[in-house]
Amino acid sequence: MLLYSTAAVVFCIVVNCMHVESQASLPLPSLSLHPSVNANDIEMFSTVKLLCAIPDKAPFPVAVFVSRADDPAENPEPWPKLQRADTIPFPIVMKPGMEGAYICWYKSTKTKENSGLSSPVDLFINSIPKPLMFLLPSPIFPVGGSYIAQCETPVNEIRNITLSFYERQLPLSPGNENFTFIGSRFLLPGEWGAKINQTNVVKSVEIACRMEVFYKGRVFQSTSNPMKAIPDELPAHLYSSTRKSMSCAGYLLLRVKEDWTPICFQNKYTNNEKDLANIVCREVNCGHALTWNTYTTDSMNALATPRCTGKENRIAECPIYNPKDCEKKLLHVICSGALPPPKLSVKDHGSGPWVYIKPKESATLICTLESHSMETNEWIYLTITYKGQELTSSRTSSDITGNIWSIEYALPSDKREGEFACFARLSSKNSNSVHIYIYDPPSTGAIAAAVITTLAGAAILICMCIFRTSEEVERIEPAVAVPSSSIEISQPVMVRRLLCC
Repeated sequence: MLLYSTAAVVFCIVVNCMHVESQASLPLPSLSLHPSVNANDIEMFSTVKLLCAIPDKAPFPVAVFVSRADDPAENPEPWPKLQRADTIPFPIVMKPGMEGAYICWYKSTKTKENSGLSSPVDLFINSIPKPLMFLLPSPIFPVGGSYIAQCETPVNEIRNITLSFYERQLPLSPGNENFTFIGSRFLLPGEWGAKINQTNVVKSVEIACRMEVFYKGRVFQSTSNPMKAIPDELPAHLYSSTRKSMSCAGYLLLRVKEDWTPICFQNKYTNNEKDLANIVCREVNCGHALTWNTYTTDSMNALATPRCTGKENRIAECPIYNPKDCEKKLLHVICSGALPPPKLSVKDHGSGPWVYIKPKESATLICTLESHSMETNEWIYLTITYKGQELTSSRTSSDITGNIWSIEYALPSDKREGEFACFARLSSKNSNSVHIYIYDPPSTGAIAAAVITTLAGAAILICMCIFRTSEEVERIEPAVAVPSSSIEISQPVMVRRLLCC
């Protein structure tokens, strides 16, 4: 580094001495590092900002240039036509071969005069970027599943790289904090990463990757951020702020160890929300999804993105990916199990399938939905139908218990007989049907006369049966005495009396 600095100073002196004498009257610019740059920790392939300050007495407008001190050629894209004194930033990408001393100067766009060169600023690489670590398809997977630990170089231009894998068991315990070596690979030209496959995983581990680079006789090392590989059952449930028990409506959460976490979504997988909604409804035994909506949140750590086909029975059966670009969202789902069929009844007549009312009797229908899954502050539309056509619809909230939603409807005189039903607006199944019939009962006097007539007829019939001639017995006429050769035996004649008609 000292040789670089000495050479740069000598070169600058030589170049400045070669300037014509008229240029010596132009004030010199100054070059420095941006305050955010640590000269002792310049990372390979990082962007370093150099600041070239142009003094007040420069012959404005001027063009400003920055270059390596050993090649002070004008930049192909200089800062053009600076009108007044200012500090101009020049970003330098610290690729291999870009190390050395840098200078800046300016040129008057009117007189074409060049200023002298600024004092040099040395730029040298002191570190390398961290390697990129991935667990595929996700750091979260079912117990007994598998994953791939993949380590990649952050940029492709780095050469002479060795990648090594390390792991440690979780949870950490005294004496178990250190990582143990798994394996390593030296990357050949054209290679950009290494991976290891782990199968039938039942214990949680933390994995890290170390990158070692040999550069200009020096060895640089950097280590990735460790990643946790967590096998779990990944049960899902729908969380409701007002329901303490398991619910058929709420926010989708997956349990990882003892923590319930939301899902992380990628924007390009918009249809995934519908698949997830239907799968979680099946998983919690709540039928199918009626509605689903997403809400962005920053309150909880989001889990990786499940990519489901919609045919799975559990979310844990879906491949779970850990995307780079995702949104922390809560998925709110209402399953069909949250809306059981409502119950339709006629006030003061019950909910039987057949209800009879008098011609001038009023009738009021009551549609009632009972749900222990819906949010207590949820509004539901209840609709009553008459012969399959909508009769009335009303938006209603739950009662004081938080479990009952209901509406009442007084039937008009022209729609008091027929089949009625009701349903909830969230595509629930229809309620039971109620058939209402109108009948006109006879008066009390007519009913009494009919009863008396019936009793009198029965009494007459009984008397006829009792006083009829007593039962006749069988009789057989004796045969006349004739010779045995002409004896004829006849059939007896049976005569009987019907005792009771």
